[in-house]
Amino acid sequence: MPKQYIVANYMQSDVNTISEHSTVREVVEEMIKAHTNGLVVVDKQHKVVGMLSSWDIIAYVVPDYLEEDKHLAAFESGDVFAERIKEVENHHVSKFMSTHVHTTKASHTLMEAATLLSEFHIRQLPVVDDNGVLVGYLNRTDLKRAIGDVLGLQE
Repeated sequence: MPKQYIVANYMQSDVNTISEHSTVREVVEEMIKAHTNGLVVVDKQHKVVGMLSSWDIIAYVVPDYLEEDKHLAAFESGDVFAERIKEVENHHVSKFMSTHVHTTKASHTLMEAATLLSEFHIRQLPVVDDNGVLVGYLNRTDLKRAIGDVLGLQE
Protein backbone atom coordinates (compact mmCIF):
# COMPACT_ATOMS: atom_id res chain seq x y z
CA MET A 1 0.00 0.00 0.00
CA PRO A 2 1.49 3.38 -0.97
CA LYS A 3 2.25 5.86 1.79
CA GLN A 4 -0.59 8.25 2.57
CA TYR A 5 0.37 11.90 2.53
CA ILE A 6 -1.88 13.02 5.36
CA VAL A 7 -1.12 15.21 8.37
CA ALA A 8 -1.27 12.27 10.83
CA ASN A 9 1.72 10.60 9.16
CA TYR A 10 4.01 13.64 9.50
CA MET A 11 2.78 15.70 12.45
CA GLN A 12 4.59 16.05 15.75
CA SER A 13 2.58 14.96 18.77
CA ASP A 14 4.87 16.54 21.37
CA VAL A 15 3.77 20.19 21.27
CA ASN A 16 5.23 23.04 23.30
CA THR A 17 2.25 24.81 24.85
CA ILE A 18 1.60 27.62 27.29
CA SER A 19 -1.42 29.10 28.99
CA GLU A 20 -2.87 32.45 27.93
CA HIS A 21 -2.15 33.52 31.50
CA SER A 22 1.58 32.83 31.15
CA THR A 23 3.84 35.84 31.53
CA VAL A 24 6.51 37.16 29.18
CA ARG A 25 9.13 35.77 31.58
CA GLU A 26 7.55 32.29 31.60
CA VAL A 27 7.17 32.23 27.82
CA VAL A 28 10.76 33.26 27.12
CA GLU A 29 11.96 30.71 29.66
CA GLU A 30 9.93 27.97 27.92
CA MET A 31 11.15 29.00 24.46
CA ILE A 32 14.77 28.92 25.59
CA LYS A 33 14.31 25.55 27.32
CA ALA A 34 12.49 24.01 24.35
CA HIS A 35 14.79 25.55 21.71
CA THR A 36 11.81 26.94 19.83
CA ASN A 37 10.58 30.26 18.48
CA GLY A 38 6.91 29.37 18.66
CA LEU A 39 4.43 28.11 21.23
CA VAL A 40 0.79 27.11 20.99
CA VAL A 41 -1.41 28.90 23.52
CA VAL A 42 -4.10 26.63 25.00
CA ASP A 43 -6.90 26.98 27.51
CA LYS A 44 -7.65 24.62 30.42
CA GLN A 45 -9.40 22.16 28.09
CA HIS A 46 -6.27 22.12 25.87
CA LYS A 47 -8.09 23.93 23.07
CA VAL A 48 -6.04 26.27 20.90
CA VAL A 49 -6.69 29.93 21.75
CA GLY A 50 -3.62 31.50 20.20
CA MET A 51 -0.08 31.29 18.90
CA LEU A 52 2.96 33.05 20.21
CA SER A 53 6.19 33.54 18.32
CA SER A 54 9.42 35.24 19.21
CA TRP A 55 8.34 37.95 16.73
CA ASP A 56 5.27 38.63 18.89
CA ILE A 57 7.49 39.10 21.93
CA ILE A 58 9.96 41.33 20.08
CA ALA A 59 7.14 43.51 18.75
CA TYR A 60 5.64 43.76 22.25
CA VAL A 61 8.96 44.79 23.79
CA VAL A 62 9.29 47.73 21.37
CA PRO A 63 7.43 50.67 22.97
CA ASP A 64 4.54 52.18 21.00
CA TYR A 65 6.30 55.52 20.55
CA LEU A 66 9.15 53.73 18.71
CA GLU A 67 6.72 51.73 16.58
CA GLU A 68 5.17 55.01 15.46
CA ASP A 69 8.50 56.83 14.89
CA LYS A 70 11.18 54.16 14.35
CA HIS A 71 14.06 56.58 13.71
CA LEU A 72 13.88 57.62 17.38
CA ALA A 73 15.32 54.21 18.33
CA ALA A 74 18.77 55.41 17.25
CA PHE A 75 18.63 58.06 19.98
CA GLU A 76 17.64 55.70 22.81
CA SER A 77 20.25 54.64 25.35
CA GLY A 78 21.22 50.98 25.57
CA ASP A 79 19.41 50.76 28.92
CA VAL A 80 15.98 51.24 27.31
CA PHE A 81 15.95 47.65 26.02
CA ALA A 82 16.53 46.15 29.49
CA GLU A 83 14.20 48.64 31.16
CA ARG A 84 11.37 47.78 28.76
CA ILE A 85 11.84 44.04 29.26
CA LYS A 86 11.71 44.46 33.04
CA GLU A 87 8.58 46.59 32.59
CA VAL A 88 6.71 43.88 30.65
CA GLU A 89 8.15 40.68 32.13
CA ASN A 90 4.98 39.94 34.13
CA HIS A 91 2.48 40.89 31.41
CA HIS A 92 0.26 38.03 30.26
CA VAL A 93 0.67 36.74 26.73
CA SER A 94 -3.05 37.22 26.13
CA LYS A 95 -2.15 40.90 25.58
CA PHE A 96 -0.07 40.21 22.48
CA MET A 97 -0.48 36.64 21.25
CA SER A 98 -1.91 35.98 17.79
CA THR A 99 -5.53 34.97 18.24
CA HIS A 100 -6.39 34.33 14.59
CA VAL A 101 -5.00 30.81 14.42
CA HIS A 102 -5.23 28.47 11.45
CA THR A 103 -5.49 24.80 12.39
CA THR A 104 -5.69 21.49 10.59
CA LYS A 105 -6.84 17.99 11.46
CA ALA A 106 -4.81 14.78 11.46
CA SER A 107 -7.00 13.35 8.68
CA HIS A 108 -6.39 16.29 6.33
CA THR A 109 -4.08 15.89 3.38
CA LEU A 110 -0.61 17.38 3.36
CA MET A 111 -1.67 19.49 0.38
CA GLU A 112 -4.38 21.12 2.52
CA ALA A 113 -1.83 21.83 5.26
CA ALA A 114 0.84 22.99 2.80
CA THR A 115 -1.65 25.40 1.26
CA LEU A 116 -2.35 26.97 4.67
CA LEU A 117 1.36 27.20 5.51
CA SER A 118 2.10 28.77 2.15
CA GLU A 119 -0.82 31.18 1.94
CA PHE A 120 -0.44 32.58 5.43
CA HIS A 121 3.36 32.16 5.83
CA ILE A 122 2.82 30.01 8.90
CA ARG A 123 5.75 28.23 10.48
CA GLN A 124 3.76 25.95 12.79
CA LEU A 125 0.25 24.67 12.18
CA PRO A 126 -1.61 23.24 15.20
CA VAL A 127 -3.43 19.96 14.63
CA VAL A 128 -6.74 19.64 16.48
CA ASP A 129 -9.37 16.95 16.89
CA ASP A 130 -13.08 17.38 16.10
CA ASN A 131 -13.57 19.17 19.44
CA GLY A 132 -10.78 21.67 18.81
CA VAL A 133 -8.43 20.00 21.30
CA LEU A 134 -4.75 20.19 20.39
CA VAL A 135 -3.31 16.80 19.35
CA GLY A 136 -0.14 17.88 17.54
CA TYR A 137 1.39 20.28 15.09
CA LEU A 138 2.86 20.32 11.63
CA ASN A 139 5.71 22.62 10.66
CA ARG A 140 7.82 23.40 7.62
CA THR A 141 10.40 20.77 8.55
CA ASP A 142 7.69 18.10 8.67
CA LEU A 143 6.57 19.06 5.16
CA LYS A 144 10.18 19.08 3.97
CA ARG A 145 10.45 15.51 5.28
CA ALA A 146 7.32 14.55 3.32
CA ILE A 147 8.76 16.13 0.16
CA GLY A 148 11.93 14.12 0.74
CA ASP A 149 9.84 10.95 1.06
CA VAL A 150 8.13 11.62 -2.25
CA LEU A 151 11.55 12.19 -3.86
CA GLY A 152 12.94 9.01 -2.28
CA LEU A 153 15.55 10.88 -0.25
CA GLN A 154 16.84 9.43 3.02
CA GLU A 155 17.59 11.37 6.20
